[in-house]
Amino acid sequence: MSDFSVKGEWFFEYEDGTVTGPFSNFITQAGLELIAQSLIDLPSLYIAIGDDTAPGETMIEIMRKPVSSATRTYNQVRIRTQLMQVEAVGDHNKAAIFTGATGTAGSGTMLNLLVQPWSKASNTILTVEARITVSGGQL
Repeated sequence: MSDFSVKGEWFFEYEDGTVTGPFSNFITQAGLELIAQSLIDLPSLYIAIGDDTAPGETMIEIMRKPVSSATRTYNQVRIRTQLMQVEAVGDHNKAAIFTGATGTAGSGTMLNLLVQPWSKASNTILTVEARITVSGGQL
């Protein structure tokens, strides 16, 4: 698993072709919040559930549905979905958030992937939340 971060660098290229840099700088708090907001503004967010154990950024989906809500507090995005009593019952290995998606398996772009065994019993409602924190600073 990798941490998400944002890095800023500047370069100066002079008329004679000389390039100086990179010069590290920092992303402002307002900039981090803007990047986080852009995640919420992505179209057609869906959650997908998978049972496979294949490595990599792949998933054999058993179900997907639109997310219930996407909110932002400063530079943290929270994407929430409720799985109702009859949805996603059983043992699972993956969950993912897709953007630009439809109800069709494999549609859209995978934004976030959780590879972690988890279970859901029948006749229970489970609220699933994916949190994405945009961090940066002087690197």
